[in-house]
Amino acid sequence: MILKKLKRASFKKPKAAMIGALVDYILAAADESGQEKTKYAGAKNLLGRTPDGWKAEMISLASESIQSKMPVTHWIMSWQENEQPSYEQIEDAVDVFLDRMGLAGHQVIYSLHGNSANVHLHIAVNRTHPDTLKVIQPHRGFDIEEAHRIVALLEHRQGWASESRPRYTVNDQGEIVRRQSKAVVKPRNEATNFESATGEKSAQRIAQERGHSVINNAASWAELHQGMAKAGLRFAKKGSGAIVFVGDIAVKASSIDRNFGLGKLCKRLGDFEPGDYAPEMKTPEPEPVSSVALEEWREYRKIRAEEAENRRMAQKQAADALLQVMARQRAERATAASALARHGLHILNIARHFLMLQQREELAQLRADQPKLRKRLRTFKRWLGERNPWLAGLWRLRRRILYGMNVKPFQFSKIGDMASPYSAYREIMAKRFPEKMDASRLDGAVALRMRLAGYTRAEVANEMYRKARPLRKEESRDWKEYARRTVWYAFGVAGDVDIAEFKPTPEKILSFHQEAERLEAARLAAERERVAEAERQRAQTQRTEETQPAPRPRML
Repeated sequence: MILKKLKRASFKKPKAAMIGALVDYILAAADESGQEKTKYAGAKNLLGRTPDGWKAEMISLASESIQSKMPVTHWIMSWQENEQPSYEQIEDAVDVFLDRMGLAGHQVIYSLHGNSANVHLHIAVNRTHPDTLKVIQPHRGFDIEEAHRIVALLEHRQGWASESRPRYTVNDQGEIVRRQSKAVVKPRNEATNFESATGEKSAQRIAQERGHSVINNAASWAELHQGMAKAGLRFAKKGSGAIVFVGDIAVKASSIDRNFGLGKLCKRLGDFEPGDYAPEMKTPEPEPVSSVALEEWREYRKIRAEEAENRRMAQKQAADALLQVMARQRAERATAASALARHGLHILNIARHFLMLQQREELAQLRADQPKLRKRLRTFKRWLGERNPWLAGLWRLRRRILYGMNVKPFQFSKIGDMASPYSAYREIMAKRFPEKMDASRLDGAVALRMRLAGYTRAEVANEMYRKARPLRKEESRDWKEYARRTVWYAFGVAGDVDIAEFKPTPEKILSFHQEAERLEAARLAAERERVAEAERQRAQTQRTEETQPAPRPRML
């Protein structure tokens, strides 16, 4: 489970326009491609009953906060592919979020989107207090830290799976505590966004991989500079801080590791001493961020380079043509001035005016006639998705693919003849995972086991719709959508990755199915015995009634 705050980069638009656009996006029924995205939506602490009313009310209150450019904060809560929260869980999650952030009673609009592999909840919360009109700063600006605690609490409370290396967990006493684990150095959001867009390692990741051990193990400034030069990096001082150059790109040393700030390094190594580096250091060659879709990444880079060169050449040709026309026009103005000067200033000014209009029109026509530059190439993820959707999904899950995992679109033959295996499969999986687990996660595991046994997508979806719904009558959700998404996970790329990690053999698959058949046979036998016992009890009651003497008529 992930809870992330989206930072707004631009505040050029009016406050009302920014809030209105955010609410419209959150509550839109479909995305840009026309695919349905909003599965559930709601609002709290608002008097209106319609989306337009919610938006107007939120804009009105936010406008009272004069000092804040954007008092409405946008958060996204995301679940894993095999997890699907019910409407009650969504309401509970929003309540927990508001309470833990100290925003209980504040206006909030939220919407569950299902147009991606992971269902995710958008939360737009107005930090303007409805009574005092002051803008609240949750946890004095350390709201990201509290978001990690909220994630740990919801995972424990509702039974969701944790991401790798969570910052907080809930102990046996129900307290939220920080996990004692070694910190892992990883790029920040800006760097990971660059990697997702291009498929290549960011400068921050390269600096971390090549320079972290060098800086961490250096015993002197000379040793640090020598090691950085061997790694193809350069360490320098800038102002009161330190930066690491990866080619021409500067990376803050503190972004490699918080302990690498200049002040902390000076305490360890003494006063800063500049290094002796080569005048021109070679720019590192781009490296793929993952070995997944490596050949496709190389092709993408080639196409991207060709497109960049074509754009550069087109821009140069357009600039050269413009310079030539402007030079010719300057000569025309000089010739006209010398030729018409003898006719007087009035005639000269008139001629200059019409010549200016003519030349301005000529420049406008030149710019209009220039060929339109093609739109820039799409991000690597989208480009790959258009060519090979399965491979694009695999690249999206690249962090889960460990060394030696053989991930492929698996196919399995049908085994056994169980018409309805859901109940038996679910019983086995519940025994194997006794810890608290949300029912949708358990159903995801059941659907994956049914795929291993050779059941089709339609059969799995039918089982989920017919058998899961009666067991959880207290849950409110779109059960057809639930069955569809469960099948999407089990038969999709995420299911392929889980199967590759599980490494099922034919013997394991058959053993599991045979155990399910035994459970189903025992259940059917118990059901037949129950029906037979009920029939015997009914027959016994009927015989008892027949042997009893008829009641004597009453005398008047």
